[in-house]
Amino acid sequence: MAQTVDIGKMIQDELDRQKRNPAWLADLLSTSRSNGYKIVNEKKFNDVLFLMDVSVAMNHNFLKDLAAMIEDEISTKSEQSV
Repeated sequence: MAQTVDIGKMIQDELDRQKRNPAWLADLLSTSRSNGYKIVNEKKFNDVLFLMDVSVAMNHNFLKDLAAMIEDEISTKSEQSV
């Protein structure tokens, strides 16, 4: 079973690391400040292209982070089936 991934928390953690806030991200994405806060409160993203936009805006590859998690899940599953 795949682990639960809270994308909004990942984005908030990166904003914290960069000492930025959701309003800053919203400005980069040309959306409202309230939407910036909705982004970090969202647990799931169904729109990969939007996540790409967030990654580019923040100069952080969230898709790469997710790919690493997927690789870990595959490795764990393979080890368990041996």
